[in-house]
Amino acid sequence: MFNELQDSPVNESQVQSMLQEMVRRAVSAMIARQESDVSTDSSEARLQQLSAETCRIQDAQKTRDWSVATEFAEEVARQNGLDNTAIEAPAVARQVLSLLRRLNELSVQVERDFDDPLDVGRDILIDHGLTPSRQALKPPMLLSEAIEKACEEAPRDVENKIRVVGKLALAFFEDVPVSSITLDQSYEFLFTVWMLPKGWGKAHGRNRHGQPGRNLCPLQEIREADAKDAKLLEEVMNLNTISVPDKRRWLVQNLTPRLTDGYLIVQRDMLNRIFRAALGAKRVGRDVDDDQRVIPSQKQLKKRLRAWHKAQKTPCGLPKRVSHPKRRMSWSLEHVSRLLQSPIYLGSSSTKLRSRKATARNRYIIRDAIYWVPLIMITMGVRPEEILQAAVQDIVRRDGILCLLVGSEEDAILKTERSRRVLPIPQVLLDLGFREWVVAKKKTGETWLFPEIPPDKNHGRRSQIFGDRLRNLLKTLKLHDAREDIYAMRRTLSSKLLGLGIDTGTRQRILGHLEGTAIDRHYTDHGLLELKDLLDSVDYGIEIGKDSRFGFPTIVGNRLALQAALDVEVALTDRKEISAVQLRDTKTDEVVFEAVISNRKAPTSYPWNDCDVLEEKDVAAQILSLSRQYSLTMPASEEATAALEHLLILVDEKPLYVPIADHSVGNEPESVTSLPAIQTEQGTQDPGSHPVDLVAGDLVIYALPNCRSEAAMATARPGLVVNTRTLAGRKFLDIAWGGPIGPSGPALYELAITQAVEMAEAKLDIPTRFNLRRRFFVPEDGTKHLHRRLGRLGKTAEARLRDCLDHAGDVSPAPIEETIRKSRPLTIERKRTKSVRPTKTK
Repeated sequence: MFNELQDSPVNESQVQSMLQEMVRRAVSAMIARQESDVSTDSSEARLQQLSAETCRIQDAQKTRDWSVATEFAEEVARQNGLDNTAIEAPAVARQVLSLLRRLNELSVQVERDFDDPLDVGRDILIDHGLTPSRQALKPPMLLSEAIEKACEEAPRDVENKIRVVGKLALAFFEDVPVSSITLDQSYEFLFTVWMLPKGWGKAHGRNRHGQPGRNLCPLQEIREADAKDAKLLEEVMNLNTISVPDKRRWLVQNLTPRLTDGYLIVQRDMLNRIFRAALGAKRVGRDVDDDQRVIPSQKQLKKRLRAWHKAQKTPCGLPKRVSHPKRRMSWSLEHVSRLLQSPIYLGSSSTKLRSRKATARNRYIIRDAIYWVPLIMITMGVRPEEILQAAVQDIVRRDGILCLLVGSEEDAILKTERSRRVLPIPQVLLDLGFREWVVAKKKTGETWLFPEIPPDKNHGRRSQIFGDRLRNLLKTLKLHDAREDIYAMRRTLSSKLLGLGIDTGTRQRILGHLEGTAIDRHYTDHGLLELKDLLDSVDYGIEIGKDSRFGFPTIVGNRLALQAALDVEVALTDRKEISAVQLRDTKTDEVVFEAVISNRKAPTSYPWNDCDVLEEKDVAAQILSLSRQYSLTMPASEEATAALEHLLILVDEKPLYVPIADHSVGNEPESVTSLPAIQTEQGTQDPGSHPVDLVAGDLVIYALPNCRSEAAMATARPGLVVNTRTLAGRKFLDIAWGGPIGPSGPALYELAITQAVEMAEAKLDIPTRFNLRRRFFVPEDGTKHLHRRLGRLGKTAEARLRDCLDHAGDVSPAPIEETIRKSRPLTIERKRTKSVRPTKTK
């Protein structure tokens, strides 16, 4: 009887649900009437009423008066998402009237003969998908009821996700029977979720003290974001001063970020749980045919996503919608160093405002979760939730080594079996007094290591509250990076272990990614010692000292050498080529270099309107030269970064900085081993061998870590031996910093080697300058920093060296260890004769 509905202007599934509900209600009413106290007179009145209704329905069918269907089915239709216009459609109204006649005939038979409605009405029940049983006649489950049932059946950590999707579903569908929702409506709902702003629901304002906040409507947030994005898109489309790739990059950075595809897949799974709780697997299972499904499968949704993405682009390829998927990067050495030199670890001037730097009078170091958790994540690779859920009794001494039991049996709800493991406490934490801090917690009767971080009321986790607190503090300290977020701290340890050559299995077990017994709970004495050696081998350059104002060791600095950073901004042409480039100092915002490439259409607006016009090869050479003096922060756009890296291939020169050779393994870089032997005063020497008997005027290659690289991948640069000294029977070299000559040329205190003859004698590949105010001591026999010997200064260069030393003034070289820990490690200050009175300790 439903064949003619194929031409219906309304959804067939909705019509079927409406007819099914009409049958269910009618049969249920018949059973209820039979089981109630009804007199004979009322039975006769009921038969007359049914006869009158049947006559009226017959007349409506003959005269095609489809409005009569609305009088009988309006309420049921509204609950199934149909309005009066849909009911009065001939293809729908005819089915409604025909069903009403059958139901009236069944009611007359039951009323007159007192037959069982489930028996005599078997055919009509089966025709409409209902089994002839009392269980099948229960009212359909409403959406709100299905949400509660799904939450009861779900694990604790999934329950919160179900409630979030349920809140969105109630706002979109309203509280309707789940059986009335169709596949097309599910697609519309998922598209609505896909268009939600990334931070939806967080601007309620209830977190502010004394503010009642406001209730946010997700649908209204989508409308506001759509209006804002449409206005921005119109403004960009009307700009004629920038190229299409630059317009695309600008839109990616400024459009409202929406939810990602991966997030939508998760929400589909949560919606599937809700529908399964109401309908069972017969409508949402994997083997259900496409025309019978209520929720699309993941394969179907991914196909629809491709169509949605195509629709969210303009004809010229500009995006109407953007999402910023989280791409976590390991924390760079620069980021770690800046964190360790922040007021969190060096001290703040207030116990409440942790971002204020300590003063000579006030210095407070609070050793709480904000202090310990980042250190533990970086040095041990644990998850934030794992350490925040750790109890005092989880710190144990096993086989003579202080260890952390990660994921105890009591935490089975929050931690999986594979995350349970035993990790030795690294030595750097022990040197900071971690054991003594734990013992003090035990003496005061504390249960948790970090009781100041309470569990969340919804799912009992602590990491969300801690993450919000630390993230706000890092933003205040200007240490927050979207790509290097809090949860990426533990990836830094994995990257460093990879740089040290640690196998994948060991790294994954340390991070809790694999199940096993080697590290979990049955680690042997040899295994724990070996694991502790691995963790201790990772060097973050943390320097620990003592301060009389505190009763515990403190961090006094960082000995890693870091370069100043430059932010790189570029402009692209329509062919995705670099048309202009600008490099700014990250801290001072000073423009270090900017240029427009000749013969290319570059933007005429700020900041490109006053740039010099250079050939693209000259621009590439300048950028490459600056990359050896600074750490370059590439654009966030992968398209812009790729275009810039392609530009740099125009420079044809040998690499000046090479990775340090791993002397313990014996692997020398090809650029070192392929060089011919160097003739020295003591005879022929292999350029890759350790230098001996170096004297003033010799050139060497020394290596210090780069702020964007791991310690094992340090870069090397040339240095000039200005003098040598013997201290305690050990020979030290007074080395001046060397680097490429910048566009402004060398200063008076810088020795420049530019002539071809001088460069050949010095064994330099490119013109180089040596800053005689940037000097430090390096032990001649130290293999960690001294790489190899180059050549020697010529006589003309030696004469200029004396003049440069006069302009440099009285500079005292610093020990290499002290130089590395400074934020700008190669800058050596002049001697100070004025003494500083020590401040009164507090």
